[in-house]
Amino acid sequence: MAVMGFSVQGRCPMGCGETLMLGDGGFVTCCRLDCPRPDAASAILADADPEHLVELREQDFTVRHPLAERLDNALMSCTLHEHLQLMPPRQPGRYRVQADGDSFVWHAA
Repeated sequence: MAVMGFSVQGRCPMGCGETLMLGDGGFVTCCRLDCPRPDAASAILADADPEHLVELREQDFTVRHPLAERLDNALMSCTLHEHLQLMPPRQPGRYRVQADGDSFVWHAA
């Protein structure tokens, strides 16, 4: 969608469609007035951590995968989830996890 000549290729992550534009300060913004989070694309791009963020709890865990794993469907072949299900218990908390070949390196976050 062209808006004042500053349109940006791509789709709004909030589901608005092809409504992205380059806003003030060079931030990617959704131009729909009813968008629930017009700054979503810029916020996501600004938080492009290259590592996995894992939160371990007593009975389960959550994983935030790096955005780069969305490219070429690399997320579908990420082995971290399987590793977490099979590994011995760790101290509950947040960890940054780096892939290192077939293993993972853990750092407290």
